[in-house]
Amino acid sequence: MDRRKFLTTSCTGACVALGSGFIMSALLSACKTPLGVIKANSSNNHVTIPLAEFALADYKLVRVNNYNYDLAVQKRADGTFHVLVLKCTHAAQPLTKTGNSYYCTLHGSQFSKTGEVMKGPAEKHLIELPTILTEKDLTIKLDMTI
Repeated sequence: MDRRKFLTTSCTGACVALGSGFIMSALLSACKTPLGVIKANSSNNHVTIPLAEFALADYKLVRVNNYNYDLAVQKRADGTFHVLVLKCTHAAQPLTKTGNSYYCTLHGSQFSKTGEVMKGPAEKHLIELPTILTEKDLTIKLDMTI
């Protein structure tokens, strides 16, 4: 193989490998969720989360063991909490967080960050769960009929 062909082949291979690396890196970073996900267990239909979890972010996704849907927990400016069950009220499908809203991949329903229907076919707002706030913890009362 002459020098020119060797350099052309080597450079082309290196460029393809380097380009693939950049593309894979971009794809993998797009798959990362910037959301804080808290994995929790329930006890007597309650989930307790330390308030320290909200020291750096006002929004957390809570994944409760043996509960069918994630919970969206939003700390409000006044220090109270808003907890939504991420279950589509149309077809009972789990919802996906997309920017400032929640989306049902089954039929396309979309809900605002406060749980209101933005786009149907869903007609009912998301279910909000009651909370108990103590000095150190946030306790969420789960609705086990969901």
